[in-house]
Amino acid sequence: MNRKMRSVIATFALVMVAGAASAYAQETGVKAHIPFAFAVSSSTLPAGDYSLSPLAPNIWEIRNEEGSQAILTQARRDGTNEAVTSAGLVFKRCGERYFLSKVRALGETTAIPASKEERALEREMARNGSQPETLYVLASVR
Repeated sequence: MNRKMRSVIATFALVMVAGAASAYAQETGVKAHIPFAFAVSSSTLPAGDYSLSPLAPNIWEIRNEEGSQAILTQARRDGTNEAVTSAGLVFKRCGERYFLSKVRALGETTAIPASKEERALEREMARNGSQPETLYVLASVR
């Protein structure tokens, strides 16, 4: 396959993926004020106002509303919940570190996979006979 043909195919694939992501982005996201620094995947984000939006079935964008910082993270659908009219974020606290664990909105729950650091801290806490604390932050549906 020649170089020009590969370029055309790559461009077409990129347009298709971008179109699918923008169509999926119309799904409901949430906004929240998070009063502490927290980790998602391998990134640490400062306290502040955030918007969380699904870009694709397994990809969420987390954007700091006060700055230009935004990250993408893997996510997976994790069932339903009773709070069909409200939204919230679930964090795990391991020692002094906070990790985003779940996003709840309009009766749906989305889980954020634990990072290597989070899993290591949980193992260390288990060896010491303790468990992570669960914290809830209220959010609004946008």
